[in-house]
Amino acid sequence: MARFSPSRELAGYLRKTLALTEEQEEIAAYSLLILFQTVISLLGVSLVAWLAGCLPAALATLFTSAFLRSFSGGAHCTSPARCTILSILTVPLFGTLATNLAPFFSRPLLALVILAGGALAFAVVWQLAPVDSPAKPITSSRERQRFRWLSLAAVLSIVTFQLALLLLSSPNMAILILAAEMGMLWQVFSLTRTGHRFVARLDKAFNFI
Repeated sequence: MARFSPSRELAGYLRKTLALTEEQEEIAAYSLLILFQTVISLLGVSLVAWLAGCLPAALATLFTSAFLRSFSGGAHCTSPARCTILSILTVPLFGTLATNLAPFFSRPLLALVILAGGALAFAVVWQLAPVDSPAKPITSSRERQRFRWLSLAAVLSIVTFQLALLLLSSPNMAILILAAEMGMLWQVFSLTRTGHRFVARLDKAFNFI
């Protein structure tokens, strides 16, 4: 029995309404799939994080990771549903860790974490990014170079954002700094071979989806 695909159905409707070509329909279907997956992931993560009492930290982790991933690529599950489940399981966990660990981090220690984490992320991104996928391969060396520089710029933006939060001297800022750090390093981890193997094992564990 064929599965109902909202993105495919809506893309088909748009093709009939707007007289799209077959290629344009495929692009629309893929874009809608990404949009639906993003909305569902955001709602799922927000609900679980809210129940866990770590919503601001979880959102900081999610947006930081997603921001860097949009340029660097990385390991991914074999279906959108499994990617969503992975986000719902991991992001609130990082948010909880950041919320509970923040009181133990002084400003000098936070500064060290920001700079050390930024240096590590920069080095890994320089070496490995971008990591494409079979569904969306990067075939041009020029395009690959462009995404590498964009990934490096994203790391620098995240570090700058963290340092700006550090200057605010608010206790809650420590939570957001650590959450952003975890989001960045989690995404950097997904670029590595170990990260790919880890995500692949989790993907197999989600075989029922």
